[in-house]
Amino acid sequence: MTNKIQQISKVLQHKITQEIKQKGAISFANFMKMALYEPGLGYYSAGLKKFGREGDFITAPELGPLFAQTLANFFAAVLSDIKHPVIMELGAGQGTFCYQLLKQLDTVNQLPSAYWILEISADLKKTQQQQIAQLPKHISQKVRWLNQLPDESFEGIIFGNEVLDALPVEVFQIFESGPQRLMLCDKQGELKEQWQPFPEVLLNQLASKSLDLPVGYRSEFIPHLQSWMEGVVQCLRTGVVLWVDYGYGAKQLYHPQRQQGTLVCHQRHQANFNPYQSIGTQDMTSFVDFTHVATVLDGLGFDVCSFTHQSDFLMSLGLTDLINENAKFKDYYQQISEMKQLVLPNEMGEKFKVLAAKKNTTTHIPGFEHNRSYDL
Repeated sequence: MTNKIQQISKVLQHKITQEIKQKGAISFANFMKMALYEPGLGYYSAGLKKFGREGDFITAPELGPLFAQTLANFFAAVLSDIKHPVIMELGAGQGTFCYQLLKQLDTVNQLPSAYWILEISADLKKTQQQQIAQLPKHISQKVRWLNQLPDESFEGIIFGNEVLDALPVEVFQIFESGPQRLMLCDKQGELKEQWQPFPEVLLNQLASKSLDLPVGYRSEFIPHLQSWMEGVVQCLRTGVVLWVDYGYGAKQLYHPQRQQGTLVCHQRHQANFNPYQSIGTQDMTSFVDFTHVATVLDGLGFDVCSFTHQSDFLMSLGLTDLINENAKFKDYYQQISEMKQLVLPNEMGEKFKVLAAKKNTTTHIPGFEHNRSYDL
């Protein structure tokens, strides 16, 4: 860890400590929000190398072009039914997906009218702009960066890959008296956990999940997901929302075998379960409750039409058709290796799920024709 990174982490930890001193204790969700998003200091805000082999983790688009090229079949089918379609991507990483997707959509003559990237990290925005600038001008000029959600409504697609898992979570544990909330206090310069009753609004959000969990069970949930999701999707007048992330339906997520929850940290491609170390310099995520996501979208007027494994989704969209069997061995081997990482059960294939929901449209949603059925 360089001196600069150590200094950023030290300043962030001091800021968290000051927040605790002012309030007596802070929720884990507040801590996670600061650790990841505190301006200029948090993991996603401080300009640290995050993606790729030199970073802390690799996302599907960073493996190669197959992920975006395959999803282009989905995007093209939806966009073809809209007169002036817009794609809005949340948290676009290094801009790799946008770059690869637009190149592929150009080849099938199905470019959108505009491609919006909502990015909160100034560092990532700069990286994205450098990437997109390499596209031909007739493509690159369609890309626009947003600092906040758009005021105007549009028709098209809202897309997020590994966005929901990075939303701050409340950590809860079941006691004889009911669920309690994880709070953090400061004891002689060290973060210490303590449990407190939930505020009524959060207790009601947890109760709405109708979970039947034993005493001692510990897990997480995204607080205020309803208001967050409404803010994101209310600008979509007609079209489709597509989420790709790792997670489960509620029955699987809150299974008795997961009694310690799913919170995990990543640093230099190594997973650990200590969020209180390397604060601001390691990623922190939690598995997504897709039942909760689907319920929220349904309440916002969307038709949740599809939920499946990433492997089934990509295979239904024609992933194997993109493999060039006549390519040079090195290129062919690279494509096969990439495909395996995307679809094998012990890689991304079953860990990652895909949820699609549509609004004010009868458009056929491709990619789910031959999938197994998964319970939400």
